Amino acid sequence: MARLSPIEVSKEEVGPCHFKLAIQVPADRIAQSFDLTYRAAGSDMRIPGFRKGKAPAAILRTLLGDQVAEDAKSHLLESVVREGVQRSELIALRVVNFDADAIEVDEESPLSFEVEVETTPQVELPPWEEITVQPDPVIINADQVEEALESLRQREMQFEDAAEGQGLDSEHAVEMDLVYLKDEEEGPAAEDIRLGLESPLYGVEEEDWAREMDGVLPDATVDLPCSFNEGFSNEDWVGEKGIVRLSVKRVVKPRPATDAEIAAAGDIDVDELPTRIKDSLTAEAERSERNRQADAVLQQIQDKRPFQLPDGMIQEEAEQSMKGQVKDMVERGLDEEEAQKEVEQQRTRFLESAEVRLKSYFLIRRIAEQEKLKVTRNELSQAFRAIASQHGVDAKTVEKVYTENGRVDDLSSDILTGKVRAFLNEKVAEMAPAVEQAEA
Repeated sequence: MARLSPIEVSKEEVGPCHFKLAIQVPADRIAQSFDLTYRAAGSDMRIPGFRKGKAPAAILRTLLGDQVAEDAKSHLLESVVREGVQRSELIALRVVNFDADAIEVDEESPLSFEVEVETTPQVELPPWEEITVQPDPVIINADQVEEALESLRQREMQFEDAAEGQGLDSEHAVEMDLVYLKDEEEGPAAEDIRLGLESPLYGVEEEDWAREMDGVLPDATVDLPCSFNEGFSNEDWVGEKGIVRLSVKRVVKPRPATDAEIAAAGDIDVDELPTRIKDSLTAEAERSERNRQADAVLQQIQDKRPFQLPDGMIQEEAEQSMKGQVKDMVERGLDEEEAQKEVEQQRTRFLESAEVRLKSYFLIRRIAEQEKLKVTRNELSQAFRAIASQHGVDAKTVEKVYTENGRVDDLSSDILTGKVRAFLNEKVAEMAPAVEQAEA
């Protein structure tokens, strides 16, 4: 095969990690590339007078027409852009602002065009001796235990039958069954739903709920108009209106759970409850402290060795987060236009958060590269087994789902992030004695 004629490339930095490449392609390189594409397309064709796959490119051009010419153009641009990036010695993340359809290619003339690329940030790590993060002691006192226990009492609220004749008010709740209806057609139903006067059912207007439910008694049946908003279990009804029929079973008086009830629910002795809570608080505080230490190390590295990211990458990351926020708000019942307006007002915050996430991502990968931290097949298998255990399925099924949905890389990324953060915690522990000695 004849050697392809070389292209010429010059680069210009137009922003952080953002370069413009000017690429010049000689005419003979274009002809060579088109010939190769036509020959590949006609490799299985039998043309009278020629051996299979040996017909001249000129004849193949006549027979195969414009479609192959478009393929040839695509192959040419793809190959020269890739070669241009290689010759520029840039480590490109992606090509941006490039419209191949806008470029006209003449097989008999040289071609000049520009393409923009975003590159990986240049992340430099300081010596670990420069990092000074001091661990904070984890101390759980009696007041914290009591506060957690009181929170648990409120969270495990118990409900007792209200006094006879007591209707629903701000101090009581109702237990009820419900069924949704649209044009007399029954839809989803639920049993033993418990709600208060100030907790309207999703899709029901607050005014309607307060008016119809205030003072309601056991055995009452209440029909309320409702909207089937985004997230409603029957997707065919989303956007429609109907009613929800409530069958009130009882009015109940909520009260905090006793320590004995909490202990019984956890199948432990009531005397053990404070110790168990303290152990739980200690474990949570230790996790929080480890996260603080890792975050502090990452921030110190960025402060000592700052680096920049492509503006377009930050913008794109922020836009994705904003779209997700709008979707969540709409699912909670907010008008989409209002949700978009509210989120747009917070654009600066989303941009700042996106930059923090992306910098952390690249920094963690750079640390993993330097310290030779990798995700093994065994670690992936362990993760699949853990996920399978949580969902009551077998690990093979989980792996298949993750593979088919292209989520294995995301899982691997999460594992690698955990390994790097654990490594940073180890570094903090190693450095702590030296810091204490220096302070002494």
